[in-house]
Amino acid sequence: MNDTWTIGFVGTGVMAETMIAGLCDNGFSPGRITASHRREERCVALRAYGISACVDNREAALADVVVLAVKPQTLAGVLAELRGQLRPEALVLSIVAGARVRAIAEALGHTRVVRAMPNLPCRIRQGMTVWHGKDLAEADGARVRTVLSSMGAEIEVDDEGHVDRATAVSGTGPAIVAHFVKAFLEAAAYIGEPRGVARETVLATLSGTVELLRQSDAHVAELIDEVTSPGGTTSRALQVLKNGRFSAVLTESVDAAYQRTVELGDQLETKLKSS
Repeated sequence: MNDTWTIGFVGTGVMAETMIAGLCDNGFSPGRITASHRREERCVALRAYGISACVDNREAALADVVVLAVKPQTLAGVLAELRGQLRPEALVLSIVAGARVRAIAEALGHTRVVRAMPNLPCRIRQGMTVWHGKDLAEADGARVRTVLSSMGAEIEVDDEGHVDRATAVSGTGPAIVAHFVKAFLEAAAYIGEPRGVARETVLATLSGTVELLRQSDAHVAELIDEVTSPGGTTSRALQVLKNGRFSAVLTESVDAAYQRTVELGDQLETKLKSS
């Protein structure tokens, strides 16, 4: 990479460390990375990447790109601490769940803010991050993509509301999928499949089906029809799912996550305005 922009991480938990590791592995110079954490022992561990690490958030905030990676409950205090400390041209990239661009911008007194929602598989760099930024220059977008692509795939959306929706779908999704896997494993054990065999067959079935869907231009319903013969085993299994309101329950689950995301965003915005 020829560009020499710097990046600072304010708050360095698991997701921020995943970004740091991914950037370093992708050729981003560790000397251009600064991370802050309130515990010195954590800073010592982070320095193993060859980066600078400090307990002062303001030091990390001097970078060209500043990643906000703190917990929502500590955000108000951190933003108050950083107000007036950022470079005018700095780009703020927030991965704080529920924190809206406008609320962060007002609390910081800084308009250059991007909001992103990564998900759990980002930890193994197979994640999906949905992000939104308003009126970004081409160079800004390129920097955001450099950071987020270190964890997997990334998608830019033109409406911040889609980040809330992504929180419910791709953000909550890994837990929903894991819950499905757990139920599938229990079902396999119920009919007598050995647990070791069940784990292999269930996970292989999931990953293979996902790849099949990814490679196909057909609608998912068409692929279901391909393996569903009238009166056959798949037909009977799908009828049980239908009787149990499988699709409706899943929709209600995702909608509940979405409504809660909006609710938390409202609460966080109120807290930031009052602090």
